[in-house]
Amino acid sequence: MAKVSGPLFSMEASGSYGGAIVFAKWKGRQYSRQLVIPANPNSADQEEVRNRLRVTGALQKWVNTTTTVESGQTDTDKTRIIAATPGGFAWNGHLVDNCVGKGGLTYAAAEAAYTALTAPQKTAWNDAAIALSPALAQVYQTQAGGTAGTPKTAGEVFFIYRYGLSQLGLAAAPGGTPPTYA
Repeated sequence: MAKVSGPLFSMEASGSYGGAIVFAKWKGRQYSRQLVIPANPNSADQEEVRNRLRVTGALQKWVNTTTTVESGQTDTDKTRIIAATPGGFAWNGHLVDNCVGKGGLTYAAAEAAYTALTAPQKTAWNDAAIALSPALAQVYQTQAGGTAGTPKTAGEVFFIYRYGLSQLGLAAAPGGTPPTYA
């Protein structure tokens, strides 16, 4: 994306021009880009990405609102994530990047690891997620065509979060026993 200074010989520009280019401001910086007409195909791949964003959005909200601390730690997860985030990056974007991974590989690995758990282990993760303050809830999911899918349980959402923390180097890879927070 090109940086622009004084687009169209003005100090600021916003909106589309000639049906081909868009001028806008992001974080105080002017930029221009090609005009793209969005499409909403509701394909299986598109819904999969939306589902991941729903889960990681719920995780960001939880991290941002909780004041609880993992057993054995002195700082909240948010403080630890901020400290692990490279300069110039936002902590929540860094968390999402590590929960999803390139092409969704980390997210898929977390799902596979959760699926491999026994029923009592999944119940333990779900109970632990509900016991958090605030509690993690199940996350609505969709499938191809935009129809309702099977929601992610609170336990699986918590497991995906802990898997993401392990990618950041802030926790061990999650197993059958969930961590405790107080």
